[in-house]
Amino acid sequence: MAEQKPIHYFVCSDSSDSLNLNNSTEENTIVEYFDSKEDVDLAKFAEIVKSKPNCVQKYFIVYNGTEYCAVKTDNVENTYIFSLKHRSSIVPKLAAGTATIDAFIEYDKHMEDMAKKLETQPGFKLRDSNGKVIPDGKEFAIQILSDPEDELDEDTEGVSEEMLLFHN
Repeated sequence: MAEQKPIHYFVCSDSSDSLNLNNSTEENTIVEYFDSKEDVDLAKFAEIVKSKPNCVQKYFIVYNGTEYCAVKTDNVENTYIFSLKHRSSIVPKLAAGTATIDAFIEYDKHMEDMAKKLETQPGFKLRDSNGKVIPDGKEFAIQILSDPEDELDEDTEGVSEEMLLFHN
């Protein structure tokens, strides 16, 4: 298996300390610094990456101290912003070629669309097994019974007696 090429990071020098503190680069990286956030020039960064054939050519990472931005080298308008907590799952996939910036953008859009569909429906009322409305903010337990003959668990101490039951 061929060794993976290094990923090219462009890091704001104001943020270089946080990059080191967070161990935010992997061993296989090239890091270049720029003076301030106002100096971000994605087209210039793309040309620098293209001039270095021994690094990952499809994208590069810009780090400004608070967030990462993966930028497609051949189209600097195509970017994907992510946080430190997602870096360890996103960057290796991009570097290995198992995912693309477009795939991450599409996934986020899909998740956003799903969240919109899950929004509370107007007029929705949660009801217990007797049909009584459970007021907003009231604690309750849900037991899902697959068979109408199943017994309710009695171990609900400290939780409201009202329960919502579903039958298949």
